[in-house]
Amino acid sequence: MSSKSAPLLRVCCTLAGVLLLGRSGASEVRGMFGPERSLEVLSVPGSMLPQLRGCDVRGVVGWACHDGCQQVSVQVDERAPDGRWVLDVGAQYAEDEQPGRVDDTDVILVAAKDLGRSTAHPPNEAMYELQVSDPLSLGSAVAYLGCATTGSRPGTEPRRRVAADPQQDRIAMERLTVGFQGAIPTWLSIDGGPNVLDRVKVRARAKFLLGLVTVRRDETHLRGEVVGWRLGPLRVIRSQRQWVALGWGLRTPVFESAAFFYPEHMEIPVALRLRFPATYFFSDIRIQAYVDFRDLRGWQVLVPPNPNAAVVNGHMTAPEVALNGADGNWFVLRGPQLSLLQFFDVSPSLQSVKRRFLYRDDANFRAPPESFPGELPAVGYELT
Repeated sequence: MSSKSAPLLRVCCTLAGVLLLGRSGASEVRGMFGPERSLEVLSVPGSMLPQLRGCDVRGVVGWACHDGCQQVSVQVDERAPDGRWVLDVGAQYAEDEQPGRVDDTDVILVAAKDLGRSTAHPPNEAMYELQVSDPLSLGSAVAYLGCATTGSRPGTEPRRRVAADPQQDRIAMERLTVGFQGAIPTWLSIDGGPNVLDRVKVRARAKFLLGLVTVRRDETHLRGEVVGWRLGPLRVIRSQRQWVALGWGLRTPVFESAAFFYPEHMEIPVALRLRFPATYFFSDIRIQAYVDFRDLRGWQVLVPPNPNAAVVNGHMTAPEVALNGADGNWFVLRGPQLSLLQFFDVSPSLQSVKRRFLYRDDANFRAPPESFPGELPAVGYELT
């Protein structure tokens, strides 16, 4: 490695994402960030890296430097002008402005744990020194990015930290495997173990015809079909169409959403639009959205602002009862080897909706449709 005659362009980024799913005891990035930050994947818009514009997406290379400089995994996700992601697998493809070439709408992904330090002797092909800082730990780290020529591209595939099986509709992260049936997740295994998830339950109730009729809908009325996949080494994108059957010949418009799966966390946004304001026809609307686990006995539950952890044991205790109704937007399920942190938020149009934490720890509770009786536990939110 030798220093470049032309100065490197420097781009500064800040880690600001919310960790959705983390494991206990994660290693630090050479002491630069706290353990929770080392699990993140940094996303840099192509508009911040104009020198890479026009580079073959397979030729974007990253390096981390410590005692020397080594190539690290880099992923380029292409995006069409209308905001849709360009997919690898699927019948429908969004069309990028420059297919196969980096442009301003694309994003470049680098794992935080792959970052290194600044060096006076960066790789010859490096165009950018990406300086990443963390406002929480005040740590900082650096990656170098460049565009490799055909002859100098890495001969081996980058290490894949997340993978998907489109036929099985499953995504394998570093420690978790998530699976879907239609529109909702129905599989969650830890370290290759059995499925711990019964299902994601969505239970809605509303009054219809001036309150004379009660309408109930559940997750079986949430219909979906997979549009396609983007299969990268650092992020998998699962794109799907969804709609809700409301009854009486009514349904929501079909809407498209994309779920993102990283080595250590996932983002599953849900969008819902109606052709009419819901209050035109319905009143006393209540929606419960929660995760029903098969059996997490022995795990602990933490909910803000309650500082005390409740233990899952198959029946409701006083500390567990006190969790219901809490006004928070996250909770933690802490197991013996891994902690699951779930963050829940709503769009600005729903800011007036009242959100309450919902919790049940009952081995005998029944709330069909479900695969197994009991909720051990059920954790989520009620919206009114």
